[in-house]
Amino acid sequence: MRTITIKTCCYRRLLVLLFALFLIPLSDAEAARWRTCNGSPVIWRGTLNVHRNRCSIPDTGIVNSAYWNGVLQWDRLISEVDGFLVNPATDCFIGYNDGQNEVGLTNRSNIDGANGVTVLQLGLCFIGSNDIDEADVLIANDLSFTPQPGNFRGTTGRSTFAHEFGHFFGLLHEDVHAVMRTTPPHLITGGAEPSTVWPSDTIGMNTLYGFTTTRANLLPSALGVVGATVATLDPATTVNMCRNSAGTTRVYLGNSGNAASGTYNLRLRLSTTPPFSGYSQSTNVVATFTHALGPFSQGTFDLSFNVPISLPNGTYFIYVDMDYSQTVNEILEGDNSTVSAKRVSVTC
Repeated sequence: MRTITIKTCCYRRLLVLLFALFLIPLSDAEAARWRTCNGSPVIWRGTLNVHRNRCSIPDTGIVNSAYWNGVLQWDRLISEVDGFLVNPATDCFIGYNDGQNEVGLTNRSNIDGANGVTVLQLGLCFIGSNDIDEADVLIANDLSFTPQPGNFRGTTGRSTFAHEFGHFFGLLHEDVHAVMRTTPPHLITGGAEPSTVWPSDTIGMNTLYGFTTTRANLLPSALGVVGATVATLDPATTVNMCRNSAGTTRVYLGNSGNAASGTYNLRLRLSTTPPFSGYSQSTNVVATFTHALGPFSQGTFDLSFNVPISLPNGTYFIYVDMDYSQTVNEILEGDNSTVSAKRVSVTC
């Protein structure tokens, strides 16, 4: 993986620091936060292009897909980006205040040991401007960019891309169930692309820019915010269960869309197949439910199940599938399943 070098202009960076004196964080009821200038949010206005640094983010592969997932988690909601551009592969520099909104990987030491950083160039608040002029996103190149199963507790390049693009569009940190949490680890869902945004994130984007579509988006997670930290909602242990005995699993269920889901079908499955292959299965259903979620709503639920009398001996993963009958018109499909950190061992 090639390394990019950062070019910066000290004068412009000084202006960024001065601007912060005039910018006031604003919070809404769901804790999404952003800057304001003279009472208005500081956001993108006018033409917005994003330049991918091809030197560090190639045209194919997991880093490329992590980049696209990160930016599209936000832009598919608001359609704010006018063009996705690619710099020459020989250009291994990212320059601040050069008129380009650049995205690339760099050595962690270049960003003060952080997983990622977004540098914003902001308009002069005291003369009436309240816009973002330029944003550059840098991600540490030593992170893993491989998608993780839904019960993974940690931080990857994929979730860092999603987090930093939140800053790119103007959001600040928030210490709730959100990808914009101040400190890692990040929260993930399940399915093929587990790094996502959550209701507390998207309510901010809806307020700042307005969604271009009115739809629900259902998201389960085996992770939640417990106290001030991210934790698995079920302990990461294996429990012994006999056939015909009752068990429970705890799961987060959310709707990051701006429309109510209506009534949807929810199920629990037991499978000896680990993720990601286990997500595509539909056998060994041990419980079904009906449920509904309003726009931007979320909650943590304890779901009960019984071990079938016919289930063979084995160690089973607990899968949760939202809208498994696919009756809800969602912003994004493929992220409706997760897997608990707890396993069930059936031996009797």
